[in-house]
Amino acid sequence: MRFRALKSILRADGGAALVEGAIILPVFLALVGGVYEFGFFLYQEQLVTSGIQDAARYLAFSSDPTSVTTQIEAGNLAVTGSMNGGPSRVTGWSTSNVSVTISSVDNSTGTYSGGSRVQLVTVSTSFLDPTLGFLALLGLNPPTISVSHQERVVGGSAPGQGSRR
Repeated sequence: MRFRALKSILRADGGAALVEGAIILPVFLALVGGVYEFGFFLYQEQLVTSGIQDAARYLAFSSDPTSVTTQIEAGNLAVTGSMNGGPSRVTGWSTSNVSVTISSVDNSTGTYSGGSRVQLVTVSTSFLDPTLGFLALLGLNPPTISVSHQERVVGGSAPGQGSRR
């Protein structure tokens, strides 16, 4: 009698789809959540990259990239999209995370057009992205967004600094 009951239970397939769904659904939702989270991180990294490129280009076209005022405007441009400041493009990113370096490169071999020395402006940033909550559920540390962009200083006047050449 017990053998027959055990045999009928093992052969029964009613509710199998429910059990399979209960096993697969958490894995599927974790996969979808992970893809969404990763896509959002890439979107934020692209916003930061665009901001850093904008700031480097602004400084490259400015008449005096070493000016503190111009560098503050470039930092605001990178983080907020406006030289006057405003809300940050990415949560957790501030102008204190943006650094500007201006270096002089020997051009005596004529690698670049221009004089024997050319200036390069490098704008970079590095900060922890605090907005990724799903990775924290898995016990992972928040990722660091690090971006750097370099432009050759060509002078002139950047928008907002007078007429353009």
